[in-house]
Amino acid sequence: MLASERFIFILDQLDREGVVTLKTVCEQLNASESTIRRDFEELEKQNKLKRVHGGAVKVSLGTTLTDSKEMSMQQKSQINIEGKQKICRYCAQMVQDGECIFIDGGTTLMYLIDYLEGKRVKIVTNNHFVVTKQGSTIELINIGGHYLPNLHMTVGSIALQTLEMFNFDYAFIGCAGIDISENIAYTAEMDSAQIKKAAMNQALKSYLLVDSTKMDLRGFYKFSDIKRFDSVIMDDYDSNRKKPTYITVVE
Repeated sequence: MLASERFIFILDQLDREGVVTLKTVCEQLNASESTIRRDFEELEKQNKLKRVHGGAVKVSLGTTLTDSKEMSMQQKSQINIEGKQKICRYCAQMVQDGECIFIDGGTTLMYLIDYLEGKRVKIVTNNHFVVTKQGSTIELINIGGHYLPNLHMTVGSIALQTLEMFNFDYAFIGCAGIDISENIAYTAEMDSAQIKKAAMNQALKSYLLVDSTKMDLRGFYKFSDIKRFDSVIMDDYDSNRKKPTYITVVE
C-alpha cells in the first residue's frame, strides 16, 4: 500500500473515532510498527494529527474541547497508558498510612489506587473507574450525586455537599487540557470543574496530574490557574520548551 493510501486510511479513522492506536492500525493495514510510526510523524508535521504514546489523536492545537468534542473514556483509556501509570506511581509515593486523599475523575487518575494497595489510607472519590478497583487495605468512600456515564463520575449539588464534609491531606486532580503560556487548566464542561475546585479547597496540598497528551489543549471551561497547585505532575515534556518550575516530570 502506498504511503498516501495509508495517510487517507489513518485520517479517516481519526475522523470517525478521534483516536487511533499504533497496534490497531498496524493490524488493519498489515504494516510494520516502524512504517506506521513514520506515517504518524509525517502527518503530525502536516498538522493533521497529534502523536501520543501508543497512537495518535485528532485533536489539534487551538481546538476548544467541549463535552461533545472530547474523546470518550474508552478512547482515552487506550492512550498513553504507560505515561499515566508513571504519574500515578510517583503520586502514590507521597501518600502515607493514615492519610486521607481525594482522587478526581478521569483515566489518568484511575491507576492511582493500584499503587496505593498495601497502604492503610482513606480515599474519597467521584471516579467510578477507581471504585471498581478498590484494594483490601483501602477505605474507599464514593460520593453520590448525578452520575455522568460518559465520564464515569458523579457531579452536581449532592456530590458537592458530600465532598465539603471532608478534609484531605492531598487532592489529586485531573483536567482536559492545560495552556502553559496562560497558566490555565481546563475542563470540557462545567459540572466536573466544580468538584475539582471544591476538593482543592478542602485539601492541604493539591496536585494536577497531566499526561503529556493534554499539553496545549484548550477546554471550554477554565477551572484553575495552574500555579494554585503545589505541583503539576507530567510524564513527559517537550525538551525544546522552557519548563516552568511548577511542573514535575516523572521518570
